[in-house]
Amino acid sequence: MRKMIALLITALISLPATAQEVGFTSQVTRVYPFGDGSFVITLEASSPSCTSTDNYYYVKVGENGVTQEGLQLMFSAALAGLASEKQVTVVFDSSSSSCYINRLFISK
Repeated sequence: MRKMIALLITALISLPATAQEVGFTSQVTRVYPFGDGSFVITLEASSPSCTSTDNYYYVKVGENGVTQEGLQLMFSAALAGLASEKQVTVVFDSSSSSCYINRLFISK
């Protein structure tokens, strides 16, 4: 039993990390929805951790753990941040040049 647990722990530790989550705060300058339901936001400042050449941060179902409900909630929050000119904090996957967001909230 101990050998099995040790083997399982060794296997889990040796798995490569896929998402490298990074948080970044700035003002939303654009919310750009696509026909498939996904959307992009651009921020006033660009995170040095996002390698996107166009400063786009993507939100898409199935990417970085995002569900349909999560996408809709983040879309609403992004629009509210844009409309109120408040800063938002996004948490995104810096291991992809698409900088897929999986959390977004409005700062006071």
